[in-house]
Amino acid sequence: MKKLKIGNKKGAEKIISVYWFAMLFIVAASLVYIVSVFYGKPYDIRKIEADFLADKIASCFSKNGFIKEDFSQINSNNFLDRCSLTFDTEDSFGWKNDQYYIETNFYDLNSGNLIHSLNQGNPSLKNFCNIKGENFPVCLEKTLYTIDKQNNQYQIKILSIVRKTEKNV
Repeated sequence: MKKLKIGNKKGAEKIISVYWFAMLFIVAASLVYIVSVFYGKPYDIRKIEADFLADKIASCFSKNGFIKEDFSQINSNNFLDRCSLTFDTEDSFGWKNDQYYIETNFYDLNSGNLIHSLNQGNPSLKNFCNIKGENFPVCLEKTLYTIDKQNNQYQIKILSIVRKTEKNV
């Protein structure tokens, strides 16, 4: 029997190294793409923040479906303290507490008359509510229906606006 002589194996090793570099490039490119998508643009949480602000205001005036008896005693001077809110923002962009605005209107549901109203914050933000786009404040309006102990029905409309365009957009 003759022994077969196996030839040069170096060619096979060169082909495998090309595939190895191709796979390495694909993995590296995928990693760069994933990191750039994740960190490339800041998350815009202004809508969530406006929703949370409106919920906090609603819970300040209503509990378990009933309007709180002292709702008419809350005014623009004591609103932030009574509802445990603060409009203070970080000073990283030179903001001076002008990033929020809330407006709360109480209506008698039977007559439709406005019985109590209050607002707090920067009222000029309200001018941008009907404009769509990333560089404008986020406006959110919620409506809440509630009753008092005498079964009088009320409608509470809450408008909450969050600006923070420099940070979130």
